[in-house]
Amino acid sequence: MNYERNLTFNLRMQGMPESEIAETLKEVRSHEATTGASAEAEFGPAEEYAKQFPKRKRRTKGRAIVTAGLMLAVAYLLFALLGKPLAGIDIRDYVGPLVLLPAVAIIAVGMLLGFLVDYFQPARSA
Repeated sequence: MNYERNLTFNLRMQGMPESEIAETLKEVRSHEATTGASAEAEFGPAEEYAKQFPKRKRRTKGRAIVTAGLMLAVAYLLFALLGKPLAGIDIRDYVGPLVLLPAVAIIAVGMLLGFLVDYFQPARSA
């Protein structure tokens, strides 16, 4: 199962559509069942096997989460910079003197969630 998860993740990073990922996994399982050998022994490490497929530009759910996190961080920073002059709200009253720390935390959480979604989301069946 770990090989399939790694292969799915690496194929997503290559930009392969979900239907093709599911088909590739089906072929790997079929080959394993036919030969009796492990997928890693037959095809090599998942990272290397995934590199054999053409790389395409494609958005994944994880990348969308990272983008949303970046947009939230930028919105927070704009509010932190423009809140006092425009609305009289000083963000330091709420977050303390470390104004940039919440923005960094939002970016880090977005990146972590994006990675976890892409890594653990099972491939849709064909």
